[in-house]
Amino acid sequence: MTQSVGVKPAWGLAVLLFAANSFSFVDRMILTLLVEPIKADLGVSDTMISLLHGLAFALFYALAGLPLGWLADRAHRPRLIAAGATLWSVMTIATGLARTFPAMFAARAGVAVGEATLSPSAISLLSDRFPPDKSARAIGLFQSGIFVGSALALILGGQLLGLAGQLPAPVGNMEPWRAVFVVAGLPGLVIALLVLFVAEPRARQDEGVLRTDSSLLSAVHHVRIHFRTLGLYILGATVVTVLAYGVLAWMPTVLVRVHAQSQQQVGLALGVANLVLGPAGVLLSAWLLDTARRNKKAAAPATLLLACCLLLGVATAAFSFAPDPTVAIAAASLLIFAQSLPYGIISAALSGLAPPGLRGQIVALYLLISNLAGLTLGPLIVATFTDRLFGKPEMVHMSLALLPLVTLPFAVAALLTCRAGLLDLHARDDETTVRT
Repeated sequence: MTQSVGVKPAWGLAVLLFAANSFSFVDRMILTLLVEPIKADLGVSDTMISLLHGLAFALFYALAGLPLGWLADRAHRPRLIAAGATLWSVMTIATGLARTFPAMFAARAGVAVGEATLSPSAISLLSDRFPPDKSARAIGLFQSGIFVGSALALILGGQLLGLAGQLPAPVGNMEPWRAVFVVAGLPGLVIALLVLFVAEPRARQDEGVLRTDSSLLSAVHHVRIHFRTLGLYILGATVVTVLAYGVLAWMPTVLVRVHAQSQQQVGLALGVANLVLGPAGVLLSAWLLDTARRNKKAAAPATLLLACCLLLGVATAAFSFAPDPTVAIAAASLLIFAQSLPYGIISAALSGLAPPGLRGQIVALYLLISNLAGLTLGPLIVATFTDRLFGKPEMVHMSLALLPLVTLPFAVAALLTCRAGLLDLHARDDETTVRT
């Protein structure tokens, strides 16, 4: 049981968590703009920079998610989010102040741990504050911060880099790339302060139940015994994430290598598309899921994600085979829209399929699997095709075109089976209701 709250105050919470997610992604993605000045200042290699992108962030983010998901199911979630926002903000500032590569690596790991607090707690919190037929839109608004934050990092990060010397001291006296990290870390501290004023809607008696019954083993056991529905849904969603991360990693490179676009042109075009089409796709798919739930469509989570798979495959092919830069930019916009659609469905669907006491941990379990698989396999599959199959860097677009062919069959098979399982479960529930 949870305390009932009005819809309007709940939407205020959704907006605040959307802002938190947006600024967390600014802090996460700002590094991509600052590679060259960091290399020049610290004397690090491309491989060392890749460790800051991958190992330092992805590994610690994924591994920290499990214990933090456990906390989300039994702790005061707003305070947990506030602590995480404080940590990722301080560590972003520390990244800008780092004088050695090990110090920067440790700071990036700290950013990852701080950001790992957000999704399990926020999704669980929104699921408690909204009725089932509105929760997908609320979670979708939160998830749209991924695209808004990424866009802000691309668009505003570059502008801030050019204006860094004009900022007040002591920030204005730093190297510009260091000043960007320091400024980027400040909004999260404001978010942390605001979240402290959010009430925990979980009733006291529920907290006691959660302390007794909630554990990681319980979450894993629940997924195992509901594998046909919940387990296969996580599997299908993870494969979609592998495709999405592969596209995300290599889309800019295709525009640069194949269509001779500059980094500035690519950053502006993709930044604007992320800012507009990313949130639009997330909110559209979330609205479709809420509408399907109101109409008692039991298989909607799997059906909608299947449709997203097909659109993502078509959009990837359209982008890969674009004949000129104009068509490529248009296809990239469609691809960003297609990429955003699953974010309005997956977390909200998992939250609905999981019992309240295990929501945080099951979401964290999905994030662990999808982030490790997506960040590792998605970019790697494309790179392997380019290096081993084609042997030419300029053939990266053909490698990207092959990615849906080796990923989507697994996603479609898992989601079709999951869809059948959801329909069977709904039929059994209806039969039980009639007998009662």
